[in-house]
Amino acid sequence: MSIFLNNVKVAISELIAPGDRVLVAVSGGADSVALLFLLEQFSKELGYELYVAHLNHLARGKESDEDADFVVRLAEKLSLPIIVDKIDAAEKKTFLKTSFQESARILRYQFLEKTLMSIKGNKIALGHTADDRVETVLMNLLRGAGIKGLVGIPEVRGNVIRPLLSFNRADLEMFLEERKLVYRIDSTNKETKYLRNKIRHELIPYLKTFNREISGNLLSMSEIAHEEDLWMSEKTHELYNQLVTSQNGGLCIEVAKFENQPLAMKRRLVREVFYRLKGNFREITAFHVKQVLDLFALPKVGSSIMLPGSVRVVCGYEMMCFSKTDVSQPPEIDKQARKLKIPGVTSLAQIRLQLHARFVNPPLPESIDQKQAYLDYDRTGELIQVRFFQPGDRFIPLGMQGHKKVKSYFIDQKVPREERPFIPILTNADNDIIWVYGERISDPFRAAENTKKVLLIEGKGL
Repeated sequence: MSIFLNNVKVAISELIAPGDRVLVAVSGGADSVALLFLLEQFSKELGYELYVAHLNHLARGKESDEDADFVVRLAEKLSLPIIVDKIDAAEKKTFLKTSFQESARILRYQFLEKTLMSIKGNKIALGHTADDRVETVLMNLLRGAGIKGLVGIPEVRGNVIRPLLSFNRADLEMFLEERKLVYRIDSTNKETKYLRNKIRHELIPYLKTFNREISGNLLSMSEIAHEEDLWMSEKTHELYNQLVTSQNGGLCIEVAKFENQPLAMKRRLVREVFYRLKGNFREITAFHVKQVLDLFALPKVGSSIMLPGSVRVVCGYEMMCFSKTDVSQPPEIDKQARKLKIPGVTSLAQIRLQLHARFVNPPLPESIDQKQAYLDYDRTGELIQVRFFQPGDRFIPLGMQGHKKVKSYFIDQKVPREERPFIPILTNADNDIIWVYGERISDPFRAAENTKKVLLIEGKGL
């Protein structure tokens, strides 16, 4: 057995265990064809099972169809089961709001994950090489990545493995040539309009005029970065569990505790929160991380920024909150006042709330929930309306004597700015505020010991 084959066998045995069911992604190109034949060569000896998968992106017309047919014949030649699907990546890129290549990548991984489940497999094998890793490191450098970006492509990520990541593309092409194995050549691989191709055909050759060993040096740097990143990631996860809390579907960090951390850890915490919300690091750059750090450094309640992937960062009272936001259509609130049904139930579907109104007999309970209001019906009058905040709103908060602006009340109570428009406000026929729902009733309308007719209004979620 040649040194090359022996090294490949060792690499495979470190990633695949006996009894594994492996889905091999095969495009038809040199790397994936070499991967398939190498995996098949050692499958019986190492005791794993292989399936083949191919996704036709419909990107190159007849050429794409010919790629699919080629992979089917390849699988049949090796007597391996194959799953083929097709999807129009160009059509889907509008929905995914990203470039064609990124859309194709996302769709390809979705197809592989779905197929892996259908065959009850446990690993997906991809044909990335050391050359791909070098190209990825340079791509990440160009877009302003940190240490994690210098790692390039990991050998293992979840159920995805890359057995050939330590081998050069030239090694694989030599293997194919020796075995007289044919493969497909993607005509778009030479088009430099794509960043990876431009790096492969223009940047790397140019860098080699300065140092012929540039690819090897970048790989060595990548390995060092990988080891250091593993250690730092462990520390980041420990701190994440201490500082980050879940609130209203988002993730929040106390500003003061965050600011006490070293700058390097701050950067990693921001990236970790982004990853937890979005599921990947795509599109997040050093520039975006700096934007968030600047927000922490000069926190102003209500200030916010949008990050890629519809991740919104909002500065609250003592907290910075990250959330995944649908920016396409902000929620609309009906400004029209609605009459409260007394007794009865009034539904506010737009905020998923029902207000239940009924008369109760004294005495009043000692403890009253914030979602309950015990009111003097003789003071409120028969007409009670429900609306939302309006500029200039004033009321007399329970326990106070003078009027206070509702806006000032919200600020004093540290009610987040983004929540204020969705808080119901109950008024009487003269538009005097009776109750700021969930916050405070207005003192003149409170039920007292001598109240003859007590009206209870309480809110319940839909």
